Amino acid sequence: MMYRIFAGLTPIALAIAGTSAALADDGAPLPLSADQSCGRVVPEWKVPALSDPLAASAEEIGCAVAAWQLAAKEDMSYLGEKVPESSYGRGWVKAAFYIGLDRFAARMGERHLLARVRQYSYENGLELGDRPWHGDDQAVAAVYGAIAVRDKKPEMLSKSIEVFDHIIAQNYTNSLEFTEPTVAGKEGDCQKRWCWADAIFMAPPAWALASQVSGDPRYVDYAASETRAVIEYLQDPKSGLMFRDSRYFEARTPNGKPVFWSRGNGWVFAGLARFIEALPKDHPERPLMVATFRTLADRLVTLQRTDGYWPTSLMDPELLTNPETSGTAFFGFGLAWGLNNGLLKGPQYEAARNKAWDAMRKATTDSGKVGWVQQIGKDPQSTDAGTSQLYAAGGLLLFASEMLQPGT
Repeated sequence: MMYRIFAGLTPIALAIAGTSAALADDGAPLPLSADQSCGRVVPEWKVPALSDPLAASAEEIGCAVAAWQLAAKEDMSYLGEKVPESSYGRGWVKAAFYIGLDRFAARMGERHLLARVRQYSYENGLELGDRPWHGDDQAVAAVYGAIAVRDKKPEMLSKSIEVFDHIIAQNYTNSLEFTEPTVAGKEGDCQKRWCWADAIFMAPPAWALASQVSGDPRYVDYAASETRAVIEYLQDPKSGLMFRDSRYFEARTPNGKPVFWSRGNGWVFAGLARFIEALPKDHPERPLMVATFRTLADRLVTLQRTDGYWPTSLMDPELLTNPETSGTAFFGFGLAWGLNNGLLKGPQYEAARNKAWDAMRKATTDSGKVGWVQQIGKDPQSTDAGTSQLYAAGGLLLFASEMLQPGT
């Protein structure tokens, strides 16, 4: 193992193993155990967890990133801005991390981390965000839904389904044009529907899980119909990439290039992978989702930089030249998932996945912090080695879950 061991229980150990932090299904404390998955990989959750991130396995990277981010969630001083938005329990920022954590922990069979996912869900009261009709505030339902399916507890999703029923009954048919808001505090008047690219990650997988849990196809049908609308409205027919929203149809970078945001397309690519996974095999909209996923994959492998990262501005690589890891994590996950599930085949995808994995390991510190992350935004912005965010950790955990060796 590539790990240093130091005496004394660290904040990471307390974050993972504390009685209030790790609970079994019945609420009993889970004691720290040397034979539990991440306890073997990061012995007693000591830091620094990784002696050589570039040589670390997916199991090692995932455990270290999960441990660092869980410890850091109580102290967000590492964030330079938008701390309230990042610390909000039912919001999309934390939800994106827990979506990745849940998938990685489930693949590992890591009981302590799965207990942390359950704890997070119950701390939220199993509620959606404050804007229940808004796609971003529906992302957290995917965490509840994953637990409901795995633990056979459909009640975990009952509050979300109640809101979804209301949304279906409202039958919003407004345009997807992202007009300036008429109400203070809102970003755009179109957002009672999914009128921005990020929403494909945030909402459709949760709706598909609602159908799995309830047996009612209305939820996955609604999600598929609205996802089709987003694709048809925001996908650029020339490049195959997705505009973030309609405000970018005619926008240009200072270099005169069209604006295609890396993380925005990463949300779409990773979101489609998760949605396709949850769709019934015979769903009539599945072919469109698969075709869109493959179109993006074909384009993305041509845009990857030689160092494994994707440009922050996909069609203007000279605009911002520092690494950016949130987009790269989601692209890497999508490529790995596509290869593992037979939707992508060929050395070009394997090479892109492997370069992305090396890039993400390089951007991870020996303590498990993911660096070079663009902060909350809607278009390409700068990064540096110290910038981090929960959604990048979540993206890397998604990626690591697909890079685990078979049988892990």
